[in-house]
Amino acid sequence: MHRFFGRFATAAGALLIAATAQAQGTSGSVGKSYKFGGDLGAAVPLGDFADGADVGYHIGGLFEYTPKSMPVSWRGELAYNHNGISDIDGNFSMLNLVGNAVMPLGNKAGSIRPYVIGGMGVYRVKASASFEGVDVSQSDTKFGLNAGGGLSFHLSGFETFVETRFNSIFTEGSKTNFMPFTFGFKF
Repeated sequence: MHRFFGRFATAAGALLIAATAQAQGTSGSVGKSYKFGGDLGAAVPLGDFADGADVGYHIGGLFEYTPKSMPVSWRGELAYNHNGISDIDGNFSMLNLVGNAVMPLGNKAGSIRPYVIGGMGVYRVKASASFEGVDVSQSDTKFGLNAGGGLSFHLSGFETFVETRFNSIFTEGSKTNFMPFTFGFKF
């Protein structure tokens, strides 16, 4: 554990130094109208979903387009989320395709820039479990919404970001709510 925190502190320090150094130059990705990227992080279940699910992970890819005449970017995402089921051998998995609007805040030339993000999409939710030799699986496709915020770090030739969003999927009974905490990159 100590080694992990040491490596994390070294990586965070390198990121901060790179962001500071980049502030004196120009970034190759800031002026582009389109960007590709990826992200990963923790998927934290909330509400009724948290009663049966453990903290999990998510991984995804994205495409972002910024029209020159608009202050808003449009981001399309494909992501996979995985959470274990509490107390039995099983898991929840979600494959989602989401469209978002991203509104940057603050100084456009700044190397660190906050933003708000929100959108809607389609979520394929699946629950699988095994108990005393019996395997059970159920899946459903539902619409959902998300909203949150983050910080974008403009580096030399690419961007990194950290963000969190509240996701609510319109499942039967109560909604499936979760909050991913994400680290990502765009180039």
